[in-house]
Amino acid sequence: MRGPRTAAAVLILGASLACARARRPVAPPPVILISIDTLRADHLPAYGSRAVETPAIDALRRDAVLFANAWSQVPLTLPSHATILTGLLPSQHGVRDNVGFRLSPKRATLATLLAARGYACGAAVSSLALRADRGLTAGFGFYDDRFDADSPDERPGDRTAQRLETWMDSVSGRPVFAFLHLYEPHAPYTPPEPFRTRYASTPYDGEIAAADATVGRFLEFVKLRNLYDRALVILLSDHGEGLGDHGEDEHGVFLYREALRVPLLVKLPFGREKGRSVASPVGLIDVLPTVVAFAGTAAPAGLPGLNLFGSSAPPADRTIYAETLYPRLALGLSDLASVIDARFQYIEAPKPEIYDLIADPSERRNLVAEKPPALRTLRLALAGVARAPAVAEPTSQEEISKLASLGYISVSRGASAGPLPDPKDHIETIRKYKRLFEAFYARRDAEAATLAREIVRDSAAVLSAWRMLAKVQQRGGDLAAAVQSLKKGLAAAGNASSEEIEQTVSQLAGSLDSRGAALAQAARLRDAKRVFLEAEKLQPSNLSVRQHLAMLALRENDPKGARDRFEAALRLSPSSPGLWAGLGLARVRLEDEAGAEAAWRRAVELDATQYDALFNLGVLCGRLGRREPARQALKRFVATAPAAAYAGKLAQARRILDQLSQSRDEKPSPR
Repeated sequence: MRGPRTAAAVLILGASLACARARRPVAPPPVILISIDTLRADHLPAYGSRAVETPAIDALRRDAVLFANAWSQVPLTLPSHATILTGLLPSQHGVRDNVGFRLSPKRATLATLLAARGYACGAAVSSLALRADRGLTAGFGFYDDRFDADSPDERPGDRTAQRLETWMDSVSGRPVFAFLHLYEPHAPYTPPEPFRTRYASTPYDGEIAAADATVGRFLEFVKLRNLYDRALVILLSDHGEGLGDHGEDEHGVFLYREALRVPLLVKLPFGREKGRSVASPVGLIDVLPTVVAFAGTAAPAGLPGLNLFGSSAPPADRTIYAETLYPRLALGLSDLASVIDARFQYIEAPKPEIYDLIADPSERRNLVAEKPPALRTLRLALAGVARAPAVAEPTSQEEISKLASLGYISVSRGASAGPLPDPKDHIETIRKYKRLFEAFYARRDAEAATLAREIVRDSAAVLSAWRMLAKVQQRGGDLAAAVQSLKKGLAAAGNASSEEIEQTVSQLAGSLDSRGAALAQAARLRDAKRVFLEAEKLQPSNLSVRQHLAMLALRENDPKGARDRFEAALRLSPSSPGLWAGLGLARVRLEDEAGAEAAWRRAVELDATQYDALFNLGVLCGRLGRREPARQALKRFVATAPAAAYAGKLAQARRILDQLSQSRDEKPSPR
């Protein structure tokens, strides 16, 4: 039996060991962040659904804390992920839409904070919307957005997970932050087998099942690397999906519950608090503060979110902000903003809405007319949110086309900031727009043109519809109508700049110019002339088109017409060496030898690589008996002209030089 002194000694020893353990530095946990794009919380069994089987997510839920009322701050992929990775509201980080915005490199991100803590940070994404040039790569030593040639805009989640797993194996000696983005169940819903057959009538759920299978395989990889138990694992979605509940099939336009409520599961290291549920409202703004707290580093000051496992639990009376500028930027409709608390959602719109989420979770009964006390409370809360205006950057036609293939509508940079129509009043237009995209990219041009015209009659500021109408008209050969449609669209959208019109006109004229050149090379001169004249009508100032028409006149034995065209073009661009070289050919055909010599000299002065003009200048001077100028020009030609391209003329120039050196009176003809 131990006496009092022995027991005291044991207690002291135990306390000393406890203190030693407390002083021992705690290794930062692995951080695994899984984002399943477009996943509605109410379609998961963990949140009460019976429509789909998700064994992997169910298993994670048993190990995790489930947040029953987690909300996205914006129902769009790029802005929402910018919020997840910065902890900022969209108006704070500046990314307000999928098109025309990128995250500033000055913004601290989850990856930059964890990298400073010693983490190896890697990401693999499955959608063009999160491509590296959108600014989310800061802090990531590895950011994989390389898609396969057969699917350049998105890739299956299992391939994305494999890329991330390969990277994780390469950094096994360091604490790791791994960010996996899965694009299933984003539209179009085309699940792979066996889920396509199993969920034939509900393909959205089939894609959820496919995403779950990828999550299961990825987490099994994490377990096999002995990371899972120690890890902080977060599974979430960036936003939900309309599925027609309020007239919107997909997402971006409305802020109803189906678009904003997202799953949020957080598995703490060593399974602490597993199986617990939290009912208080939380947001994706809370992800960064939570992660950095577990990693042992400080969050930037002034973040609107909070550590979900801090000293105080998320308060039940908390309000969560959300917005969408997509209706205004893309459709010429009013933007929307929302504030949500534990019971009510208020949506600020031209026709405001407030719903009791407990009594009316499907949000069918707008209570604004009844003026519940929450209406004033939530309006005041929304008024306290600083909302900066959106500033979009110029967007290339190539980027617009790529994102449009995923269903994203292009930005109208000059969209009016004044009162705009309520999106609720244009539900049919929104649905029609989806059909327009499908018809346009399937090249059902007659159907696409009809739909585009119907849309712009209803809402003239829908710039994307004007663009697609113009493209359809271009594909049909009516270039004048295409340009006119684009001009109308830009004017209706409030964009006073003519830059995009000029760019499009130039692209169209350039395309015609290339087609005409190919026809001319194939000796189809009549067809080539028709195409060149069409391009000239579209863009009279296009010098390449003017030069091709002048050269075509020479081939048609019309040197006077060629001379006139070259001279008219030179009045627009007097420093174009190619035009001067062509003018020399026209003048020599008209027996204006002095004019030809002057033109060729000018061409060579402007560009020493005008080898044809240099050769012709030498030949002309020789024919006129002016041996020294001829010798100088031809010697320069022989010394500088590339042998492979000018073999025949180089041989001829050498023969003429030999003749000149022997003082023979040879008069070769320029050509």
